[in-house]
Formats: sequence, structure tokens, C-alpha cells
Amino acid sequence: MPKLRGLRLLFAEAVVLLLAFGLTPVSASSANISHSYHTTTSIPNGSIVSLDPQKPDYVQAANLDNDKRLLGVVVATNDSLLALDAGNGSSQVATNGTVSVLVSTLSGDLNVGDQIAASPFNGIGMKALGGSRFVGLAQTAFSSHDSTAVSREVKDKNGHSHKIWLGYVRMAIGIGTNNSGTGGSQLTGLQRFAKSLTGHEVSTGRVIVSLVVAFIAIISLSVLIYASIYGSIVSIGRNPLAKYSIFHTLNSVLGMAAGTAIIASLTVYLLLR
Repeated sequence: MPKLRGLRLLFAEAVVLLLAFGLTPVSASSANISHSYHTTTSIPNGSIVSLDPQKPDYVQAANLDNDKRLLGVVVATNDSLLALDAGNGSSQVATNGTVSVLVSTLSGDLNVGDQIAASPFNGIGMKALGGSRFVGLAQTAFSSHDSTAVSREVKDKNGHSHKIWLGYVRMAIGIGTNNSGTGGSQLTGLQRFAKSLTGHEVSTGRVIVSLVVAFIAIISLSVLIYASIYGSIVSIGRNPLAKYSIFHTLNSVLGMAAGTAIIASLTVYLLLR
């Protein structure tokens, strides 16, 4: 998930998109239980929140850095069947039931039954990735084709632009961990090595193929360069007058070696990217 974390660095306060685009959650139609919590900043209704580890009874907008402490979703007091300590805190957080939650298409379109996790953007959810914590299950679908969807251009840490869509879905609250796919703790040694080089997860098969290609390329280049240099020295010793022709041939061989190295490097890059 490093690429997603790079997005968060550039949009750490992206929850303001709620206000910038005028998105408002639909009123909850299902009963839920909510509790009043304090916040240091205003958090719009529909935002996913996590417990603040530094302050008791405080919550903060959820993102990839604090999703281990997911708590629930901010709602209006009158959207709860049972609102505990209503009015005593700055945000009413639903921890049970069905709510409207703000989501994005950052990790793909959401279908009914998909798990919703925190995203790089504060308070905004996305389709859960393997090994991530999720806050609940989508009860309605969401994609860029929704009439209420709002588009937004964002950039990752490498400056590449990505178009995402924002909107609301109905979600049944239920916190857990997504066990599909490959979590970081389940990576093999080869995958961890590749991840340390590329910054993202790569399948074991592609890592093995990349290592085979790199090994063959290194052996081939070593043999080619050694043989050409050794042969040139021997030839010059036998016939000094032919050194210019020999150097020309040597340069051609070294150029071929350089081309082989470039092709092998591109192949490994495409396998690991």
C-alpha cells in the first residue's frame, strides 16, 4: 500500500472535499447506536473515525496511519435510535447499525457486500485491500457512474495524477480485518526483498523470473566481455598491425553487451513494477 500512503502525504486534510463539493449524506433510515466523542477539529457527518491514542474520549478522522483503532462513523444525533451523551461532545459516532459513509473509488468501485476500509484521505473510505482493517460492509454500490458521484484529480508522491470519485454509500458497521489477498505479514522472503526494492508487493513467481533473467544476463555479460577482451589482447600480441580492426570489433561487442544489459534491465523492471 505504499503508493496509497504517498497520496495521503499530499492530501492529509482531504476531508475538506466534503465541504468543497457540497456533498451531504442521505439521512440514515436504519437504527444505530451512537456515542458522543470529543474532537480537536470539525469532522463532517459520514466520516470514518478512529480513537485518538493521546486523549481519552477523543476521536480523529481515520486514515491509513490510524486504521488499527477504527471506531465507527460520524452521524447526526437524530439519525440514531439510541444516542448516548448526545450534546456532551463535538461528534456523535455510530458504532452499530447502518449509516451513510463517505467513500472514494481510489481502490476500485464498491459493490454490495464489499468491505469498506479507511483510505489515505482523512475520514474517507474505500474498498478494503488484503490485510487491511475495515469498518463495515457496503449495503449499496458506488462507482463513477452514480449521479451523485463527484470527480477529483489527486497526485501521488511521484507527481502522477489519478482521477477518483467521491460519494456516499449505505454501510452496516462491523469492524474487522480483510483476510483476502496477501497481507504484509504473509509475504515470503523473496516478496519482502522485492517489496524493499520496489515499494509494493510482487508475486513470488514474478520475483523468481526476475532473478533468473538477472542471473542469466550477468553470466552472459561476464562471459561476453571477458572473452572479447581476452581475445583482443591475444590477437594484438600475435599481430600488432591489426589493433585498429581488433579495437573496432571489441567496441562492437561491448556495444552488444550494453544492449543486452539494457534489455535485461527493462525486462526485470516490467516484471517487478
